Amino acid sequence: MDTELRVTPRPAPPGVRMLAVVGQVDMDSAGLLAGALEEALNSPPAPDTLVVDCSALAFCTSAGLNELLRARLAAVAAGVAFRLASPTPRMSRLLRVTEADTVLDIDTAEQPPVKDGC
Repeated sequence: MDTELRVTPRPAPPGVRMLAVVGQVDMDSAGLLAGALEEALNSPPAPDTLVVDCSALAFCTSAGLNELLRARLAAVAAGVAFRLASPTPRMSRLLRVTEADTVLDIDTAEQPPVKDGC
């Protein structure tokens, strides 16, 4: 299992900025996630939508979840849609038990995370 956290931009349609989160987010690495999310939201040109691809996120603690929720609030304040794409079963469970799934827009693996024209 990959333990090092990597957050990298992925190709996306115009207006959409996508970040792939790979590895584990815990108290020690949450700052890296926070910085990448902030940069994605604030780098010109401003996106219409920020999508965080969680398909390779092996583990996420409450510290990582807090950063995702903070980024969602910042996105909403900036008029940017914020979505999580393809969360793993473990991540889906975290979202469900914390009820974060009631405030975060989540695209499951069965749905394409980004549609043309978003």
